[in-house]
Amino acid sequence: MIQQQDEQLRAELERLQARYDFLLAAVDNLPNPIFMKDEGAKFFFFNKAYSEFFNMKRSEYIGKTVLDLDYLPHEDRERFQSEDLKAIRQLDVISYDATFTAPDGEDHPTYYWSRGFEDTKNGKHGLVGEIVDLYKERKTNVYNRSVLWDKENELIESAESGSANSYLVLFDLDNFGRVNEECGHLKGDEMLAQFAGLLRMECRSTDLPVRYGGDEFILVLNNTDSKEAEEIADRIRKRCERELLMPNGEAITVSAGVTSIGESDNIDNISAQLQKFLAESKEQGRNKVITM
Repeated sequence: MIQQQDEQLRAELERLQARYDFLLAAVDNLPNPIFMKDEGAKFFFFNKAYSEFFNMKRSEYIGKTVLDLDYLPHEDRERFQSEDLKAIRQLDVISYDATFTAPDGEDHPTYYWSRGFEDTKNGKHGLVGEIVDLYKERKTNVYNRSVLWDKENELIESAESGSANSYLVLFDLDNFGRVNEECGHLKGDEMLAQFAGLLRMECRSTDLPVRYGGDEFILVLNNTDSKEAEEIADRIRKRCERELLMPNGEAITVSAGVTSIGESDNIDNISAQLQKFLAESKEQGRNKVITM
C-alpha cells in the first residue's frame, strides 16, 4: 500500500515537473524581457530575454530585489523598489518610457510596463512586468505597430468614402526560431533588419512598412488593388528566397497573407484575418502568399 502511494506521488511530481518545464520553455521563448516578483518585490522569475538584456543570471538574482542591482544608481534602485512595492500593495499598473544601458554598451530606449496582481487562491500579491526594447525595433528602420492604430481612422475613412483602396500584407518569417537557436540572437537581429530593408526597397513612397512584433511585419499598401498587392507580396517572398540566407546558405523563406481594408474593418480584426491566412499558408508548406 505504501509503495503504491509512493509511486502515485512520484508520478504526480513528474507530471508537475513536466508542466513546469513546459511553461518555463514557453516564457523563455517570448521575445521581450519578462519578470515576476513576489509580495516583497523580490525576483521570483525572469525569462531568458530579460537575463540577456540585463546580463543577469537567474541563479544569482532570484530572491533579490532591485536594491541589489549594482549597475543601477542608488537613487534609481530606491525609486524602483518603492514603485514595485506600491504596485504590489495597491494592484497598480506602472508604465513609462525608460532608457537602460544594456551589456552591449548602448543606451536602449524602452517601454516599461508592470502590474501588481493577487493570487486569489492564497491571498498573496505579486508583480509581473514586461520591457519592450524600442532600440531593437528602431534598428529595423521600419515603424512599430503603434503606427497602425494611429493610422487606423485614416485608412477606414478612405475605405468608407471610396477615395482609396488599401491592402494589408502580413509577413511571417518561416521557422525563424532556428536562426536564434543555431546562429545566435545577433544574427537573428541582423536578419530581421535585412528583411525590413527588403520591405523598404519594395515599398512605394505612399506605403507603410511596420514591424508588427517578433518576426512578423505588416506592409500597408495604399491606393492599390488586389492584383498589385499580391504581386508586391510575391516579389518580396521571392527576394527572401534569394537574399535572406543562413550562414550555411540555406534560405529563410517567408509566408504572407493579403487582405483589403473594408469600411467596417479595424486593425484588430484585419490582423486576425491575416493570421488565419498565414496558418493556411503554413499548412500548404510555407513560403506562399495567400490572398483573400
